[in-house]
Amino acid sequence: MRLRSLLAAGAVIAAAVTVLTGNAATAAATRYEAETAPAVCTGTIDSNHAGYSGSGFCNGSNAVGAALQFTVTAASAGVASLGVRFASGTTAGRPADVLVNGTRVTTLTFAGTGAWTTWTTSTLTVTLNAGSNTVRFSPTTADGLPNIDALDVTAGSTTTGTGRPDDPNIQYYGRWNTTDPAYPSMGWAGGYLETRFTGTTIGVRQRNAIDLYYSVDQAPPQWRRNVSGTVTLATGLAGGTHTVRIGYRERAGSYTGDPVFGGLVLAAGATTQPVSRPVNLVEFIGDSITVGQPNVNRPFTAYPWLTAEALGAAHTQVAQGGACLVNQDCYGMVDWFRRSSAWVSTDDWNFGTYRAAAVVINLGTNDVGHGVTTAQFQQQYVVMLQRVRQAYPDAEIFAMGVFRGRYVTETRNAVASRTGAGDTKVHFVDTSGWVDPATDTSDNVHPTEAGHAKIAQRLRPILDQYI
Repeated sequence: MRLRSLLAAGAVIAAAVTVLTGNAATAAATRYEAETAPAVCTGTIDSNHAGYSGSGFCNGSNAVGAALQFTVTAASAGVASLGVRFASGTTAGRPADVLVNGTRVTTLTFAGTGAWTTWTTSTLTVTLNAGSNTVRFSPTTADGLPNIDALDVTAGSTTTGTGRPDDPNIQYYGRWNTTDPAYPSMGWAGGYLETRFTGTTIGVRQRNAIDLYYSVDQAPPQWRRNVSGTVTLATGLAGGTHTVRIGYRERAGSYTGDPVFGGLVLAAGATTQPVSRPVNLVEFIGDSITVGQPNVNRPFTAYPWLTAEALGAAHTQVAQGGACLVNQDCYGMVDWFRRSSAWVSTDDWNFGTYRAAAVVINLGTNDVGHGVTTAQFQQQYVVMLQRVRQAYPDAEIFAMGVFRGRYVTETRNAVASRTGAGDTKVHFVDTSGWVDPATDTSDNVHPTEAGHAKIAQRLRPILDQYI
C-alpha cells in the first residue's frame, strides 16, 4: 500500500474509546462477518458452534498477536460504535489490544460467556477516518481471542469535543506520556497533535515555559517562543471549521523547556470536531541529525518530517542529540528506543500504542567516539533490527548508511544477516553522495535546512516503492 493521507492528522495516544458529551448524528449499523474477506483471521474459520451469523466464525490461534482484522468503511470521519459479537466457553477473560488504522486505542477484555454457543456483544467507541479503516483485535496472552462472529459498525457521527487533552477529536503523533492526564508530555523529538475546531479564535494551555510551534489551516508553521499559561495562537478567523497543529521543541542539552499539552482554548460555544488520520506512520530512530539539530526550525525542516509529510504519512522522531547505536557511555538507541523519552529510567513504552508502517534507522555517526568496535557495532545492529521487528511485526525497516560513512559495511552486513534469517522487510539504504559536507552541512556533520531537504528528496521515493 502506498502511503497517502486522507487528511492531515496524526496517530493518537489512545484514540477515542469514550465519547465526550456532544451532539451526534448516527447511522444504522453495518455488519462485517469475520469469515468474509477482506477480514483476516489468524486461525481457522469454523462453524461447529451454533448461533453464529453468516457462514462461520473466526477461531483464532491461541497465541499472543494471533489477530483478527476487519476492514470497515465510514462515510465520513467521526466517532463510531463497534459491536464485537463473540463467544467464549472459558471462565477466564481474554484480553486483546484494539488497533484502529494501526494505532492501539484500548485493551478490551472478552469475558467468558458460559458456553461456546452463547454469543454476546461488547461495544466500544472509536474514531474512524472517512473511507476505509482497519480494526484489529490482537490478543495479549497465549489464550488468544474468543471465537469472534462479526463486527457491527455504526459510523458517521459528528461528535463534538471540548479541547481537553483527553478529547477524542485530538489526534497525537509520536510518543506521549499520559501519567499526568492534565498535561500529556511529548517524548523524544517531533511529537505533535492536530484537530479540527470551530470558532474565530484558538489558543493552548501551557504549564511552564516552552517553545511551541503551530499551524492553523495548513499554513506554514509559526513559533511562540518561551511561552507559558494561556497562549493565543490565532484570532479573527473566518466562520466555519478550521484545523490546528501544535508541537514543541524537544528537551535536550541545556534546554529544559516543558513540552506538555494542557488542552485547547476555544472560543465561546466552539467545539472540536473529528479529524482523519493518515493510514500509516513512519518512525525515525537516530541522533542529532534525525532530530534536525542545530537548525532553529526543527523538527519541521528536518529530513524525517519532510520525508513523511511528502508521503502523506504520520511520523515520529525517536532521536536524541549525541545518540549512538551501542549503549556504551552513550544514549544507545538499541535500548533507549524502547522508552517514551530520553529522561525516563525504564523501558516504559507500550509498542501497542501505534503501529509503524515503516521504521527508518540512522545510527552510527557517534559510536566511533565511544570506542565501539566494528564487530560490536555489527552485532548490536542485528539486535536493533530484531528488536524493531519484535516491536513492529509488519513494518518495513530501512537501515541507512550514515552520511559520514562510518560503520557502513557493518550496517549492510547486519541487514544481510536479517534478510538471510528470513526477514524480507529489512532494507539497506546506501546514502553515498547524498550530503556534501562543504555545501550541505553547517559543521561538516549536521545538514543545513537545504541539506535536509536534499536528503528527504532522496529518501522519499525509496520508502514509497516499498510501502
